[in-house]
Amino acid sequence: MQLAGGLSISKDSGVPEGLDNYTTLVVIHGYVWHSGVFCKLMPLASPKSVRIILLNRREYPGAVPYTPDERALLPPVPDCPRSNVGEIRSAAESLKTFMRQRAHELYNSLQDLVEKCKIPSTSSSPSETGGIVLVGWSLGAIWMTALLNHVADFPLGRVNLSDYIKKVILSDPPACLLGYRLPEDDPYNPFFDTSLTYEERGSVFTNWVTSYFAHDDIPDKLERRSAIRTTLSTMTGSDFAATVHIPPGAPGGSDWALLHGCVSLGICETLRKGALSLSEDGRKPDGTAVIGDEWRRVEVRYVWGDHSIWEVPYGAHALRLEIANAKRDGRQIRSTTTLCIRGANHFAPWDYPERTLHAFLVNDEDKSDD
Repeated sequence: MQLAGGLSISKDSGVPEGLDNYTTLVVIHGYVWHSGVFCKLMPLASPKSVRIILLNRREYPGAVPYTPDERALLPPVPDCPRSNVGEIRSAAESLKTFMRQRAHELYNSLQDLVEKCKIPSTSSSPSETGGIVLVGWSLGAIWMTALLNHVADFPLGRVNLSDYIKKVILSDPPACLLGYRLPEDDPYNPFFDTSLTYEERGSVFTNWVTSYFAHDDIPDKLERRSAIRTTLSTMTGSDFAATVHIPPGAPGGSDWALLHGCVSLGICETLRKGALSLSEDGRKPDGTAVIGDEWRRVEVRYVWGDHSIWEVPYGAHALRLEIANAKRDGRQIRSTTTLCIRGANHFAPWDYPERTLHAFLVNDEDKSDD
């Protein structure tokens, strides 16, 4: 089912039997690996008395492709780093516009989903049921930060989403997708390894991102390359075919251009800071007025696997440091927490679906990184 914003519902577990009030988990996938990678969560919905809805982003199966004008906002990937200041500024502004559009279409899609699927609001139940837990996995996390960054710019629609969204999950995004500065001595990521051909990068990156790594607790000593095992090696050919859609992530594809652009042009940092910061006296941190509702009560939770690629535990450390510094400085910041799925890698939804679902849904007082 296509939604008003252009995203599509890939799978819906349906209303839990016998319940009028229940929590709805809405999941947005990452790069190349579409909503099929979350299929193992679906049988758990009924036993957990929750509804699980998996969405496919635009350019993925069932969703609306980008228009030529929308694709034109994605800067081309240069053969070497940009050096012209004017070109850098122009490319950055185009990409900011592109991500604002993606935030708005997600906003519209969620409103449509609430109406079409008759989702109960948080206010419809005196207990902790009801409402939506919104998840962005991997690259999908920048849809979360874009939405939180821009939501106060969007006028209220037919559905007041602040009555529904109760938690936003950043599910295992690498530090680069949150815009954190990586160490200069070894910022390894085969996706950006220019010593490899584009074809080689795809193969090496797929093996790397699906791997398990044994990390040191010290951020500067995280393992970059030596893997213990891979999720990919346990997947059948039919598993892979049912979870992957390559065109958006191939050279020239929309996600390919987006990932290169967001990281190289600093867009991810802008989105993260805007998502976590809250306004003072009705004005956002950049001084502009708040138009709609910035969802002040909505919690952000960073759910991560400690055996994931090194950028994930590095991102968890950087986020905890940012939260601590904001509290120390007395800056207004959204309620933000981190929760580790011990022993999990980047593909926890596939390898550990029960523990992943628990991490998404667990109450505040029960969650811990310990």
